Amino acid sequence: PAQEPLIVAERLPSELWDHVVAQLPADEVQHTALALSRALPRTAHVSNALFWRHVRVSREGQAWQIIKKLRQEEGAAECARTVATALWRDDPQLLVNLLLALPSLRSISLTVGPLAAPEHLEDLLDPAGIKRTGRWKQLEQLAFRFNPYCAERSYYTFLKGAYFDTAPHSLSRLSSSDLPSLRRVSFIQDLPPTHGITKKETPAFGLHDLETELDQLRLEEIKASVPVSGKYGRKAAQGKMDFAQPIVFFQLSCLTRLATSPVGAQLTHLTFRLPRRNLLPSLTDFPLALPRSPSFTSLKHLDLSTTHVLDDARLPLLLKLHPTLETLVLDRCSGLISREAVEEPTAFATLRWLGKCCAGVGLARADDVLRAWRRISKERPADAPNVHASASTTSSGAMNDEKLVPPVRDILVLPPPTRLRSLGLGLHDSLAPRIVKAWTKSFNEGYEDMVGKTVDRAEDVKDRWERWARTNGRLEEGTRRVVVFREAVSEEWVKQYFPQLFDEDGVEELATWGGDDPALSLDPDPLFSGFCYTRRLLPLPYFYSPSASTPLVASLVLDLTSTIEAHAADFSFCPVPDCSNAPGVPHLTLSQVGKEDIEERRRREKEVWEREESEEWGSGGWRKDESEHRG
Repeated sequence: PAQEPLIVAERLPSELWDHVVAQLPADEVQHTALALSRALPRTAHVSNALFWRHVRVSREGQAWQIIKKLRQEEGAAECARTVATALWRDDPQLLVNLLLALPSLRSISLTVGPLAAPEHLEDLLDPAGIKRTGRWKQLEQLAFRFNPYCAERSYYTFLKGAYFDTAPHSLSRLSSSDLPSLRRVSFIQDLPPTHGITKKETPAFGLHDLETELDQLRLEEIKASVPVSGKYGRKAAQGKMDFAQPIVFFQLSCLTRLATSPVGAQLTHLTFRLPRRNLLPSLTDFPLALPRSPSFTSLKHLDLSTTHVLDDARLPLLLKLHPTLETLVLDRCSGLISREAVEEPTAFATLRWLGKCCAGVGLARADDVLRAWRRISKERPADAPNVHASASTTSSGAMNDEKLVPPVRDILVLPPPTRLRSLGLGLHDSLAPRIVKAWTKSFNEGYEDMVGKTVDRAEDVKDRWERWARTNGRLEEGTRRVVVFREAVSEEWVKQYFPQLFDEDGVEELATWGGDDPALSLDPDPLFSGFCYTRRLLPLPYFYSPSASTPLVASLVLDLTSTIEAHAADFSFCPVPDCSNAPGVPHLTLSQVGKEDIEERRRREKEVWEREESEEWGSGGWRKDESEHRG
């Protein structure tokens, strides 16, 4: 009977074993495949491709072992799909060499420890090298996790200027054809070792009892967490990190360049977790020296957890500049609501303001369009007619009077539905149920208030257009238009009323305004037509008479208000955090005195990774069930 399981295993084909192992999580495939290869007989083996599908580096020296194995097995490098590192003290150049040897990767998750230098990431993301080798054409995800912290005071990184600004800069220099499949980019920095530690205030002289303070003194010697000595022989007290730790990015303008780059235009998921850094100016202020291109035009998910966010105009501007955004995560962000003020009136006012920001994106975009056109219209001559885009001139240069059209003066803008579907605002752990309920209520009050204003604006557009239609001569002048955002209407609607935007196969044509192609004209007024095109707007078809255009406007308003209310009903507000609140662990000792044992260091680092996994997935860990993230 003991031989029966073995006999069954011998009969199973290797393809079946591959299919079974492939169902496991990615970080367990490599270890499980190795264990099966040793347990199963030679007649029933796991294919070599499965060994290399998910590469995980979790101990020092393993990267070099994998590189040597890749050189021995022909075709093994082509089988690797994901690489993840889970260590801080290995040779960073070996890790870079390993990644460069795997051309068909789809996901890279790299830990950047205190031994890594900016030059290592510069070699990894070198645009010239990527263009020359053609590697990573299938790369979909690129994630970096930084832990540059030291256990001893050092200003080496500050004096050298060793910052990782080159990583976003290198990505911004790539073209879309270099990494055509890249959709997710993540820059995560561990919380500083001093996170959560507050300095004890020293009372003024004479305001405390001296005897009581003396009784509370700790007379026993405080041992250092690691056997280190300072430059002048002073020991570092356990847990005492009262010195400046290295930072990852020096100038956040590197994120601005990434936002307006070709690679940034194709990204859908972004994670910027830089503790206590205010990233909003770098994501909303664009210098004139940069190309005038939209910021992250395809962005759907943005995670700014642990950063510093203020309740000012930056956040609504961020949402307005990224209309495709569907999920915003602000877990454990400072600057909004402190732990001591979770029940203060200011907290509830902040939540109502956040609700208005999330629901008012469409209305704010409509207001911006209206203000921009009013500035343009104000500078136009009052009685100067425009030439239709299809107008032609005679040989003598005389203009065809039949092609003269009046300039557009007044416009009505229909606000588009907000695409934002959820807001993650897990600022603090274990909020009482009554506080969660009060937070949700305050947020919903602000959200519903702005939804009502957006619906009222759409209804006002319909009413004003109907009044203009009833007033003799108002619409016949041809100086008024109703415009709608391109993404707010269906593809069928656009094809019905703007067939000139599509080719014979039904594919939307792309062209820049100012050319000679009249087929892409959206409106008889060329200036207004270009204005609409650059802002992804569609004017009401000009060939409709006032009596025919009024029902069309009413139909558009009805569809938009229904969509706005449906999106509002599906919005999710989540006050449960989805990231760790544990302070980062310093892994680097710079002192030459009292060097720690290598094996002891490896054992301690392994314990740190195991404790981190337990704090995330263990009982009572911060990683909650999906059902708890609905608020």
